[in-house]
Amino acid sequence: MNKADFMILLRSMTSRRRWKRFRVWQRIRASGQFDGPWYLAQNPDVAKRGADPIMHYIDHGAAESRDPNIDFDTEYYLTRYTDVTITAINPLDHYIRFGRKEKRETRRIPATYVPRSSERRPAGLRARVIAFYVPQFYPTPENDAFWGKGFTEWTDVTRAVPQFNGHHQPRLPADLGFYDLRIKDVQKQQIEIAQQYGLSGFCFHFYWLNGSRPLEMPITQFIENDTHEMDFCINWANGQWGRRWGGRHQEVQVLQSHSPEDDLAFIEYVAGYFRDRRYVRIGGKPLLMVHRPGLLPSAVETAERWRTYCRAAGIGEIFLAYPQSLDTIDPAEFGFDAAVEFPPNLGTFPESSASMPPFKSDFCGDIHDWADLVGRSRAYPQVPYTLFRGLCPSWDNTAQRRETTSIWMNASPSGYREWLANAVADTCNRFADFDSRLIFVNAWNDWAEGAYLEPDARYGYAYLQQTRDVVAAPPAAGKLPGSSSWRVLFVSHDARLGGAQGSLLDILQWLQAHTDLEIKVLCLAGGQQLEQFRRMVDTVLLDDLVSKTDTTPTKLARITAWCGGRPDLIYCNSLATGRVHALLGQLDSPILTHARELATSVARFAKEDMEEVVSHTRKFVACSRSVRDYLIAEYSVGSNIIDVLPSAVPQSSADHNLTEIQRLGSRRLAGWPTDSTIVVGSGLGMPFRKGADLFIEVARILRARGVEDCHFYWLGLFPGSERDEALGTWSQQVDRLLADGLGEKVTFLGNVDDVRPYLRGADLFLLTSREEPFGRVILEAAFAELPVICFAGSGGAPDFVEDDAGIIVDWADPIAMADATLKLIQDRPLRMKLGKQASGKARRHFSTDRVFPRLLSTMREVANKPPAVSIIVPNYNYARYLSERMESILGQSFQDFELIILDDASTDDSRSILDYYAGIYGTHVIVNEKNSGAPYPQWFKGIALARADLIWIAEADDVSDPAFLETLVPLFRDPSVKFAFCASKIINDRSEIVGDYLSSRYLTDLSDFKWRRSYQVSAQQEVNEGLGVKNTVPNISAAVFRKFDITPDFVEHVLSLPTSGDWYFILEAIRDGSVAYEAAVLNHHRRHVNSVSSVIVASRAEALVRTRQRIHQHVLQTYETDLAIRLKMAEHIVQLWSDLFPGRPAEEMESLYSLGQLAGFPQRTPESSDIVPV
Repeated sequence: MNKADFMILLRSMTSRRRWKRFRVWQRIRASGQFDGPWYLAQNPDVAKRGADPIMHYIDHGAAESRDPNIDFDTEYYLTRYTDVTITAINPLDHYIRFGRKEKRETRRIPATYVPRSSERRPAGLRARVIAFYVPQFYPTPENDAFWGKGFTEWTDVTRAVPQFNGHHQPRLPADLGFYDLRIKDVQKQQIEIAQQYGLSGFCFHFYWLNGSRPLEMPITQFIENDTHEMDFCINWANGQWGRRWGGRHQEVQVLQSHSPEDDLAFIEYVAGYFRDRRYVRIGGKPLLMVHRPGLLPSAVETAERWRTYCRAAGIGEIFLAYPQSLDTIDPAEFGFDAAVEFPPNLGTFPESSASMPPFKSDFCGDIHDWADLVGRSRAYPQVPYTLFRGLCPSWDNTAQRRETTSIWMNASPSGYREWLANAVADTCNRFADFDSRLIFVNAWNDWAEGAYLEPDARYGYAYLQQTRDVVAAPPAAGKLPGSSSWRVLFVSHDARLGGAQGSLLDILQWLQAHTDLEIKVLCLAGGQQLEQFRRMVDTVLLDDLVSKTDTTPTKLARITAWCGGRPDLIYCNSLATGRVHALLGQLDSPILTHARELATSVARFAKEDMEEVVSHTRKFVACSRSVRDYLIAEYSVGSNIIDVLPSAVPQSSADHNLTEIQRLGSRRLAGWPTDSTIVVGSGLGMPFRKGADLFIEVARILRARGVEDCHFYWLGLFPGSERDEALGTWSQQVDRLLADGLGEKVTFLGNVDDVRPYLRGADLFLLTSREEPFGRVILEAAFAELPVICFAGSGGAPDFVEDDAGIIVDWADPIAMADATLKLIQDRPLRMKLGKQASGKARRHFSTDRVFPRLLSTMREVANKPPAVSIIVPNYNYARYLSERMESILGQSFQDFELIILDDASTDDSRSILDYYAGIYGTHVIVNEKNSGAPYPQWFKGIALARADLIWIAEADDVSDPAFLETLVPLFRDPSVKFAFCASKIINDRSEIVGDYLSSRYLTDLSDFKWRRSYQVSAQQEVNEGLGVKNTVPNISAAVFRKFDITPDFVEHVLSLPTSGDWYFILEAIRDGSVAYEAAVLNHHRRHVNSVSSVIVASRAEALVRTRQRIHQHVLQTYETDLAIRLKMAEHIVQLWSDLFPGRPAEEMESLYSLGQLAGFPQRTPESSDIVPV
């Protein structure tokens, strides 16, 4: 097209006679909603005439009920929406302009339906997702005899009906239909779909009944087809073959019996499966699952028979696991290797049946909230054995059990995505090798129980798409900027049970989940938790790494080689690691030492090494002020190299707002009396430092005062040989306890894996330590809403307790502690009040999510490393939104960032709120004395202060999803990416979602589909596909960008623009790079009633049009473009003029934006950077 033709086209756009028809044609063409080739194929008469398909549809096709694409039913649209017919608007144009925004249906399918994508199988996976596979979708003789001729799962599925308002039944399949597994192509399609969406394999439910194998056909069919390149394993459903559906008692169909002979017959048969190359293996061992090992006469003996047989048969070792459908015990008790979560059987959850009035009076089912299952995944309970995570897309067995059903309401694809993302993150944290990163989904096709991933008529492929989006590995090229480029060597004095070791495990887990650091752990000695360390990160014992006979250079060389190079930071987890400070100091790596001890512990574990600790430590982290003061007073450590960071523990949703029923339930599980006041203490190792003798004495005093309805429990174990010069040995203390008859009132429970379940059943916590730097158990008690009674001058505890979280009494005074205990026993309201306040304080200031970001900041400071991301928070008078904004930043799952808080001379309460959050994070607020009058000066100030390569401008009134950084930062592994952004929802002043950009004309004028899928394109392509026409990144809070050179001329140009400075900024930020887009909604953009963007029509319309011309000229001068983008620019300006100035002639636009100037502007071509005239 030459200049003359271009001008003719522009004039046609401004001609009132042809304007309307052309605009309809243009809107349809630009929308992407019209499938030209498909239209011509469906209408050969149109193709034969050579007519333009869009124009034919406008002039004739719509009136003739012809469809513009496979998903738009013209007749349905016109019939369903009579207002369209009355107004004589072309139906597709109506949908593009209004119907889409109004969420009108284009055909008879639910709006929630997600069609199958065209994406190929993911190139890499973060974890192995295995879905349980139900085989009961073809007739069998057994089912014919028991249920009736031709019975399959579909028989029940189609009979299901809703039980109450909002109950989604029946569940009906989509693309695969009511399939019959005897048709081999069905399984082929299932495998293709599963692999396309990131599943690694199926776990077939396998039935072995004394040698009989009903429903085995799908497994044998799978094995016989060697082209099925997908993994599989089996889960032996070893219960009785029968039913308990329809509200009836168990009816046995085929009797299951177990015996040693049957054990051998079974393993001999399934060993044939193990030999298949596609069988799921963990560390080379075939995985065999047994649904209910508790039904075996002796699971331990059975397991040993199987292992012995497999070794002799050449299979080798096998890996035994069981799904926790009923049992939740350590698999070692069965002789097994691991357990698998089997939701929804994940514990006890509240019912909500009362809020769902049933249609029929005989309904007696259980109704739960599926969101509770998702919530559990946000803080997984940890267990001392190998446990693979599991999840279910939904659960509703109405089809099987009718009115006695179990229903989990509120399941959704978005909730499933969060659950799976949490499971993947937890799994990757706990298992270093990919083989062990198994996650089980219940199920692929359990339609009768409403648990399936297969596409259905309501959601289509939504759950499968979420599976792929989460489990597909990010690009492997390159590393994350900043954080992954440095190594940290953690040193622990041992791996025994203890507070310091437990805190280190918390630190490691948090860093694994929130950063990309390369972490190693060196344990100076072993202990019960060594395997837990090893499951989490690469861990080695010092004696396994170096020999005592090695020379110092040899030791250093071996440590360096194991670390993969010299560590950028050595993090010594306690003063008790002092014996290696001199050695590690010779690595020339800065040492950060976490001081968790006071005088008594130092005297026992570190006294001889303290000189080396002090001389080689670059900086100390003290767990309390008392520890800081001790280091200064005893070892002359400078206060300038000590950061005080309190102890912290992870939050648990199970501890929040505990009810009396929940406390009683915890007591029953612990075997405690339900009608007594429960007082708990805790500690291990050194009984007299922990004050366990004083704990006994408090109980003795209260008994002497006649307090009978009170029981004291101590969590933790002490060696009987532990001695105090004045008090004797610990064994003597226990003997005296028993001799005094206190055994019925005081119980020492020994070591427990997790103290929290016990604390949840208690009424108050006694911290009887004579010396306690800042024990984590104080916080665990507080999270369980227990008031704490402690001694003044004992260490860090009084700093936490103060006057609102418990009672502080005179040091080592058991009478005073007994008085305080009795006071709280007798005053329940005070006890409850102090417990609630303790919990609130712990959550606000002492959770790992509050403390560990500051610890990471200290680590970066000592290592002299920049953060991965610099977050700039520019604020002006947004006090009412700041708490929500700051919580959304501090709650990011990716935490390797620095926080730069800027206030532009706010006149509201912003400063106090910002100071509070700055204190939490350990930064400060930079305040302007005078308001700058625009947001951009604050942007430039923040960028100048930023130390990271990646920058996020998080505007103070917006809100981000916790996964925002976790999702966008990995996109910068590709060094070409300069800018990444995500989809946004629009929220109002009340934080209510009021819209989005994807369905608004603002973006759909350019493309209906571009922003519905994630992508990565060159800056050139991004500009030509829309960013050169208008700002397609409507909110800078939705973006992360790579730091670029900001020149004075650039700053001046941005500040000179009356509007759209952010658009010009983005065009510069992406130059000579690529742009990545994430289709997930991870940002919420707040639009204010009186914001610049909302009053633009009234007060700044002409300036907006002039600014468009300036930026369009900049685009054409800076980027390689073709005539198509000029046409898009012209279309946009004409439409903008019509919107801003309705009724004014388009010719008047020439004084603000000359279309002729646009047509004549020189063009940069891909072949040459020379400027050539059009």
